[in-house]
Amino acid sequence: MTEISYEGLPWPVRDDITAAHRRQWARLARPGTWLTGEERVAIAAEARNAAKCNFCKERKDALSPHAVTGDHDSLGQLPAAMVEQIHRIRTDSGRLTRDWHDSLIADGISQERYVETVGVIADTVAIDTFCRGLGVPLWPLPQAEAGQPTSVRPPAELDIAWVPTLSPDHALGTEFEELYNGRPQAAHIYQAMSLVPEEVKGFFDLVVHQYIPGEAMRDFENEYRAIDHAQIELVAGRVSALNQCVY
Repeated sequence: MTEISYEGLPWPVRDDITAAHRRQWARLARPGTWLTGEERVAIAAEARNAAKCNFCKERKDALSPHAVTGDHDSLGQLPAAMVEQIHRIRTDSGRLTRDWHDSLIADGISQERYVETVGVIADTVAIDTFCRGLGVPLWPLPQAEAGQPTSVRPPAELDIAWVPTLSPDHALGTEFEELYNGRPQAAHIYQAMSLVPEEVKGFFDLVVHQYIPGEAMRDFENEYRAIDHAQIELVAGRVSALNQCVY
């Protein structure tokens, strides 16, 4: 099992970040809600591989991704539709469309598996990008654990996104109430992967340590990191612009 450690670097890495990364690597290896551990690790590997895909590069450089035809340079571990989802999200997320999403569903990817795949990609890229920023090698992917997905689905409905989401008011009084801490409202970004609540929890376990906790965002009387609120948001805004994030 890979033991993530950032000791011995010229600059310190907070213990809480190291612990969060270790939790995500352990979670990546385990069976999820709709994906097996083997599938989850394969998705992470394919997300890394997408950066070397010539077909993705040609589409990214084209005026429209539909102007280029071809096949992905895949690792051959996952169905073609899943490879398409992973590669497009990883390399050209700013130009995804509802029609593209619907075509994947028509090709046999369930919306539940689609959302969990998004979660695996997001967590893997977050940790990989952290490593690149430090100038250290990417961590070897963990060994997949045996077992079956839980297949637990919340009472999510089509509302604010292409996929069903669980609204905070529908979560009240259910086993998923703690996802929103009993609050009647939550930002859309928090609801985005709520069709698979475990992916929300996993992603935001990284967010609160690599960014700042939600309650600290508007606490301008105190600074929680080595850089202040304004500097944090400057970096966040620049990264969002580079990634074509319009959120």
